[in-house]
Amino acid sequence: MMLDAMKSRTTQRLAAAVVAIGLASWAWFGWFRHDVFPRNFGEVDAGRVYRSAALTPAATKRVHEKHGIRTIIDLGGYDKDPAGDRAAARTAAALGVDRFVFPLEGDGTGNPNAYLAALRIMRDPTRQPVLVHCSAGAQRTSGAVMLYREFVQGRPLEETYPEAREYRHDPSDNPRLLPFVKQYERQIGDALRNGGTIEGFPEVKPDLSAP
Repeated sequence: MMLDAMKSRTTQRLAAAVVAIGLASWAWFGWFRHDVFPRNFGEVDAGRVYRSAALTPAATKRVHEKHGIRTIIDLGGYDKDPAGDRAAARTAAALGVDRFVFPLEGDGTGNPNAYLAALRIMRDPTRQPVLVHCSAGAQRTSGAVMLYREFVQGRPLEETYPEAREYRHDPSDNPRLLPFVKQYERQIGDALRNGGTIEGFPEVKPDLSAP
């Protein structure tokens, strides 16, 4: 009977350990992992521009401290999460980071003046380093990065579009991004040079988001 009791206690301990490991794994992969490893993060232009998905407050703080982020451009990362948007605004304010929200559709289409407003900030040395993100960091962010590489770095879309796939853009799942960027490419470039906006769409003003 003593042996049976010892076996029972051992079994219970093993079961408890398995449950504890399972809970720890769930917490890590479901929550804490993205605090430590910012989602879909990447360097666009060292010391100037970085990209990511929507980040947790802890990940935002980590990226800010590591890269000295002064400005955040949100292209719609929390368009379906008002509480997340408020948390992101409070986090930026607490870190002393300026935050601008220029919403686009989830597939990277929408108001091209949003890309124009983002580019003006991304290339402004007084605003850098800049972090640009959307929800997954794959569609809208990739559109902004392609346009930055073209109009700031002089690299054509055909050369930089493959980079979008490295950041989880799938052209078979979203075939609209590249045609949209190409459609307004010239107008965006002209507006950047002459200080205007793209006619036929609402002007997007660089107003700071409020916590």
